[in-house]
Amino acid sequence: MFDRLFAGALLCLSGLIAWTAYHFDVPFQYEPLGPKAFPLILSTVLAVCSIWLLLKPSPNKWAPTGAVLLKLLSGVALMTGYAFLFEKAGFIVSTAIVGAVFCILFGEKPTRAIIYSVVLSLVSYFLMKHLLQLNVPTGMLFGG
Repeated sequence: MFDRLFAGALLCLSGLIAWTAYHFDVPFQYEPLGPKAFPLILSTVLAVCSIWLLLKPSPNKWAPTGAVLLKLLSGVALMTGYAFLFEKAGFIVSTAIVGAVFCILFGEKPTRAIIYSVVLSLVSYFLMKHLLQLNVPTGMLFGG
């Protein structure tokens, strides 16, 4: 039952992703595929997986406990906060904060979580900015 509910929600989400991506309007394109390609591919893969799960659900009868549901809802709240922090705080700060909280939420010691998330955010920022040449927000802290 949970599989089919989850699959239905994911199918709706894939439709929203495709609809939003289809309506992207960019005055000029600096990539050969443009900004629509990745979300459209993602929504297609998500829709196919959702349909598969609707047609052939898992025989496993596992149901989430209250602790698991609390972690999942906390993750959704964290990702929502990440979306609000991303532009103002920038990629490095927001990724470090959200990464550290996720690590702590799933059982890592706070010191290791902070070190890991700061290193991850710095390395991924420089990879995206310089290797992939993507426009990544630096945030107001770093003069962006």
